Parts: sequence; structure tokens; C-alpha cells
Amino acid sequence: MSAGVVAVAQWRVAPDHREAVVGVLAAGTRHVQLDVGGPGRGPILDDAVLAELCRLGVVVDALAVNRANDLGLHRDGRPTPECLDLLLATVGLARRHGVSAVHVPSFRASAIVDAPSRDATAEVLARCAGEGGADLLVLTESTLDAADAVALVSATGASTVRVVADTGNLLDAGRDPFAFVDTCRAHGVLAPSVHVKVPTDVRADEVAARTRTILAQVGDGDVLLENDYRGRPDLLAADVAAAYDRAAARRQGASR
Repeated sequence: MSAGVVAVAQWRVAPDHREAVVGVLAAGTRHVQLDVGGPGRGPILDDAVLAELCRLGVVVDALAVNRANDLGLHRDGRPTPECLDLLLATVGLARRHGVSAVHVPSFRASAIVDAPSRDATAEVLARCAGEGGADLLVLTESTLDAADAVALVSATGASTVRVVADTGNLLDAGRDPFAFVDTCRAHGVLAPSVHVKVPTDVRADEVAARTRTILAQVGDGDVLLENDYRGRPDLLAADVAAAYDRAAARRQGASR
């Protein structure tokens, strides 16, 4: 992703991929991250659907496997075969369509809570990185602090694993997302985009203003907007505009 890219998480707009993509395009950006779907998550993203979405004019920056939070990446300190199969299938889908990253979340059933779950997660990430090759990034997201997140990447032994910084999730976990970004960037493991989302205690009528504040604080780099936009096209358009305003202001400042 080049500097100033503003992407949107599809599943935060609508579970249906096509409906979400239409909404993202209407809001003023072409970049999107898609969830691969599945039971409890929405329609399954397959080769035909992904090709159709690309024909609509969007740029797919990453595929997310949010169902990993339901299946669990690990069980009893070992990778879960069903989840690993889904992840490797998603890596294959990404490679066939030129998508540059696969997002592997570690929450709920996939939470990293002790050394065995950490080691199993590192093994899963390493398997995905090995399958993806040099041109595919494997993105890991969890509630680990920055030092532990850096250590997790190191444990994979893979140069293509990166750490996602999600402002809302980190704030909800009691962490400083901006220090997290700085630490991961300093170690060369920060994912290309910071996920911009307000914490859960922000009132609905305050989301747009808080998002502008967060955008001003995250520093340089691309962003993925991940507030809850379901049924709120006005908020989606406002956040996209705010993110592009930030990117334009930074480019203008750099040219002076």
C-alpha cells in the first residue's frame, strides 16, 4: 500500500461483500479489506466472488479470517487443524488474486493467554508465511503488549509476519495504541496500515469527532477504517473524508 491509502473493513459496513463494496465506493475510497466469511460470519468469499468484486473497481488490500476467533487457532497448546486449513486456503485465495496480505486475528477462541497458546500461534503464523511466500504479508492482531507482539513475530522466524495495531482494541485492553505503533515500527514489524477504530465506551454521536482525533495521533502511514458503519453511510463517508484530509495535510506539510 502506498502512502496515504485509506481502506475500509468490509464486515464493518455489511456482511454481504457486494453490498459493502458498493457502500465503500460510494463513501469515496476504492480500498477494502474483505473477510472470507463462513458460519456466523457471512457469505463465503470464493474465487468467483472475489473476481466479481475486483471488477467493480475496488482494490483488495487484505483478506481477513475473522472466523479464526470462533474456531480457535490453537487447542491444548497445538494448532487447530480446521482453523489452519482455513487459513492456508485463504493464503491460496490471496495469492491467486494478487492480494498482498492475510489478516489472522487472535481474539476469543484464538486469544493468546499463555506460553503454549503463544507458541502454537507462532507456529500457525509461520505455516501461513511459508505457504504465502515472499510477496504475501501475514498480519497478526491480538491484545498482547508491544514487546510481546514483537517477540511473537520473532518466534515465527518469518520475515513476512507483521503486527496489526488496532486503536480501539488496544484502548479497550488498556494499552496505549500510539506507543504500540511506535514500538512495532521501531522494530520493523508494524503492518502497513493502522486500524483506526474508537474504543467501545464512545457514544454513537461522538464517534466521528473521536475518529478525527485518533487519525491525527496515529502518525504517518496508511489506515484501515474499522468503526461500526452498518446502517451508517453518513459516518462512513465522514471517516473516509477525515482520513483523506489527514493524508492530504501530511503530504502538503512534507512538500513545504
